[in-house]
Amino acid sequence: MPSARTHDIITVVSGVVLTPLAYYAVRTYTDLTPATALAGSLYFGGAHIVSGMLFSPDLDIDSTIDNRWGVFFWIWRPYMWLIPHRSFWSHSLLIAPLLRLGYFALVVSALVWVVVWLGSLIGLTTADDHRALVSGVREFIVTHPLETWAVVLGFCTGSAAHTVADWLVTKGSRLLGSYGRQLRRRYRHHDR
Repeated sequence: MPSARTHDIITVVSGVVLTPLAYYAVRTYTDLTPATALAGSLYFGGAHIVSGMLFSPDLDIDSTIDNRWGVFFWIWRPYMWLIPHRSFWSHSLLIAPLLRLGYFALVVSALVWVVVWLGSLIGLTTADDHRALVSGVREFIVTHPLETWAVVLGFCTGSAAHTVADWLVTKGSRLLGSYGRQLRRRYRHHDR
């Protein structure tokens, strides 16, 4: 598999290429203003980069990606224990990134709930603060569908850039092997 650095380069290059294409697609196929199309394409590009750099399919193993979370690396430990490496659940094009996004949202929501609950015990917050935050997020999603879809699509393409690179190396290695050729580098520790 490609190294973490190679995956990062692939993520950035594909993000730089796809963001103007997203702008062009929004301008061509919708009647949105140039400013709105630009905002949507920037949300898309930002989500693509964040997905590839922080929410990579390699969060299912102890890797460079999970080390980027610093002191918050523990957030991904249950995910790592539950999701088999290079499985459908970690390296598929659509389900895997949405699973990681949902998992992260669930963990953050639980953490916010605990902080609000602890804050309510000492009088800093009320029990309704968590509901208000969740309601605010839900309202934002409903009232800003372009931004929401841009982020979701960018998040999926950022993960797909990683997955497709892994597939190409794996399939390419097998294809070359079927013709009697071998790759000189085996990429055993591709995440270090």
